[in-house]
Amino acid sequence: MSDHDLMQTEGEEASPVYERLRADIIAGAYPPGSALRFADMQKRYDLGVSRLREALAQLTADRLVVREINRGFRVPEVSLADFDDIAAMRLRLEPGAFRVSVENGDEEWEERILIAAHRLDRASRRYEAGTVNAVHDEWEARHRAFHEALIDACGSAMTRHFCGVLYDHFDRYRRLIGFDPDAQQRLASQHKALADCAVNRDVARAEAMLTEHVERTARVVRAALAEKLG
Repeated sequence: MSDHDLMQTEGEEASPVYERLRADIIAGAYPPGSALRFADMQKRYDLGVSRLREALAQLTADRLVVREINRGFRVPEVSLADFDDIAAMRLRLEPGAFRVSVENGDEEWEERILIAAHRLDRASRRYEAGTVNAVHDEWEARHRAFHEALIDACGSAMTRHFCGVLYDHFDRYRRLIGFDPDAQQRLASQHKALADCAVNRDVARAEAMLTEHVERTARVVRAALAEKLG
């Protein structure tokens, strides 16, 4: 099966197995470089080998899993160079997609932005250090939904797909360093500014605004990652 065959087409939903395994890898349930053993995964997900293989094949196509000949599957290692590459590619695609969305989005798109922004703000206000995982998981889901909504009207399913894959990789690094309440509070104000930019159709500022947001997040993640990796 080729990478093209594995890529999700417009309107096609990923399998629940893929979503669960992907979410666990991004959240750090499997540490970087760790082996993904079928026996362990069968117990964890209560699934057969064939369904796990399908999910792993798709995750391999998205580079969230590495397949090594005669050694099986494992989670990719992490490095500053890899994070820099991911951040650079995200900056090439996502801000431009946001600008096009601001240019072309209709009223329904505006409504999706406002709803996503409201839900993210509500989750942000609920989140405090030491709260239960459910609140943290809610914030992560709302944060992703907001960024997806920003580029939802770009008119390119391929762009949205690759932005989603890059977000996954970027997010894996962000979650590896842990949740920084102070940094997230500073970044939260930019979420509101991005939503206002979308609703006000500020095409001139859209691309630069999202670029600044991603760059600022990348600086926070990179500094913490450099300290973590020594």
